[in-house]
Amino acid sequence: MITWFRRHTPAVHFLVIALAVLLYLLWPPGAILLIVLYVVALGVASMNMATNLYVDTFRHVRANGDAGGVQGRVADIALTFDDSPTEGTAQVLAILKAHDVKATFFIVGAHAAARPALLRQIVQEGHAIGNHSYSHKSTLPFRRPAAILADIQRCTETITDITGVVPQMYRPPFGVVNPGIGQAVRTSRLPCVGWSLRSFDTVTPQPARLLSRITRQLAPGAIVLLHDYPAVTPQILPELLQEIKRKNFNCVLLSPETLLP
Repeated sequence: MITWFRRHTPAVHFLVIALAVLLYLLWPPGAILLIVLYVVALGVASMNMATNLYVDTFRHVRANGDAGGVQGRVADIALTFDDSPTEGTAQVLAILKAHDVKATFFIVGAHAAARPALLRQIVQEGHAIGNHSYSHKSTLPFRRPAAILADIQRCTETITDITGVVPQMYRPPFGVVNPGIGQAVRTSRLPCVGWSLRSFDTVTPQPARLLSRITRQLAPGAIVLLHDYPAVTPQILPELLQEIKRKNFNCVLLSPETLLP
């Protein structure tokens, strides 16, 4: 059904509008309700990659073993940082290095162009990188598929020019996926990476609350969404890494081979 919708999205839009027009002749409030419900459904699908309505997304890693305090049993999770490199990247890198933990950074091309040394440091210290668009503008989801694809390609070219590494994954800005982004991502042939655990570190300034939200939801195979620019993130990161170790989780790097739906 989802694959059919992707192939026939304009036709579905036309059918809904035609049905609404017909319904309007019989019962105007029903037509308005139909349009509102349809728009809301599309909006929810756009804001929630887990629906896979517009493109297949990957939100977990292969969880080798099983956590839960069983000696010798370790389950894999992945820490990811969006919008890098930023003014907070160096501090996050230092904390990760001190705890011997590797993470995956989703790179904004414009940020990389402004801070090439930090991007090179991310790669040199053994972390993985992915494409997170060049511009990261709020208007990006409303552009034509060709323009979105060009933005993806520009980010890839910028990262490659700076590091020599070609990113093999894409995470849409803001986690928004609509028909245009879906088409562009499929054309790019990059796996679309989401998350299973959203920290909300950009809107949670209280360290204890943020740490509790993350640790409560940690589970084998989790992909954790963080950002390296909020002041609160490096405040909770050392304790988070200690809790991950205590719960017998192992932080792995994302790659097309480790991703699961």
